[in-house]
Amino acid sequence: MASTVISVASFDIKTLKTYYLKVDMEFDNRKNAALAILNKLCRDFLKVAEQFGGCLALPRRDFCTILVILSPEFMKNEKIIDFLEKQHLTIKLECECDSSVIEESLPFAVFWFMERVKWFRIGDCFVQDGFLWWKQTNLPRIQIKTHCSETGNIYIKFTAEHIRIHPFEHWILDSDERFSDLTSGPISRQIRPRRVACLPKLGKGQIVKIHRKIPEAPFENYEQMMSYWKKSYGYDLPPAEPEVYYDILFHNGQTMLYPLYCVLTGPPDVLPLRSNSKVTKESLETFLKAFREADIEILGQKFNAGTEQDCQAAKCYMEVMSMRPNSKLPKLEKVHRKNSEEMPQIRKIYPKIPIGVKRSISSSTEPPVKRERRGFSIPVE
Repeated sequence: MASTVISVASFDIKTLKTYYLKVDMEFDNRKNAALAILNKLCRDFLKVAEQFGGCLALPRRDFCTILVILSPEFMKNEKIIDFLEKQHLTIKLECECDSSVIEESLPFAVFWFMERVKWFRIGDCFVQDGFLWWKQTNLPRIQIKTHCSETGNIYIKFTAEHIRIHPFEHWILDSDERFSDLTSGPISRQIRPRRVACLPKLGKGQIVKIHRKIPEAPFENYEQMMSYWKKSYGYDLPPAEPEVYYDILFHNGQTMLYPLYCVLTGPPDVLPLRSNSKVTKESLETFLKAFREADIEILGQKFNAGTEQDCQAAKCYMEVMSMRPNSKLPKLEKVHRKNSEEMPQIRKIYPKIPIGVKRSISSSTEPPVKRERRGFSIPVE
């Protein structure tokens, strides 16, 4: 793997505010596709705020809130207010901005900008355009890690590696579950659950049903599905309709319709390449060139990737912070000793003994019985 850490911008955190916007999920039945709706609203907010120098937006895990970082003066702009009214968004909470919130929400905006230069999101990484066609088995992948200091300095670490992805194709199913003919016969078929990974976040789910044609709901045709993926996740689906579609069951009990292109058998496999090999270095250089061409501007600061000198101090810090302890090991809890004055007095409890009876071994216990061993004439205790 080849990696580099660059300083891209510096934000004035004191002039920024963090807004938590509540989304009306009952409007237009948004709750049936909550994650896609939140992604689309964040992307639309980034588009609207682009004329004010950009902002930061991030969908929250409660599936009804988005986080926005913006200057207070721009939040009062008529275009922003009009956008909030049309999309049925209300300000639930306004608070001071800090470096941790910026660090958390920065990757989403970078993913959105890099789609202009045909680098798309898979999990928490970038992959170049063309991966949905499944013709390449050696794909360059760029990991991204962000860091924001307390003074507002932004550092981004890019790490290049190569991966192989495996789509869940129709022939992987058992013979009694596959369609014998994709042009005639039943349109849908129930199958035994299979665990898969779904793009773009590589979320885990189970295939429970397959379709050889797009069902009537929730999309009318494949063109509408292409528009959905473009507006929600930025993906350009192939123009040719896939062989089959899958109903994916997630842990919350909801099922979503996915095209064949966006369902994998599991997470991508990382190819074993040497560190700082020529292949990974070339992939990193290609990405940095596209990063400069993306013309990223967030919160009034244009990201500068022209200086490709490694920030060694930030690089060492980010490498240490990225280390995660083994979650399977039991966590040790530190015991704090209190002062003897704060400790409660311990009362010793003894069994009650009748008056006149000496403390001795209970009379009910019988003395040990001596037994003889074979071959010995001497009794043994």
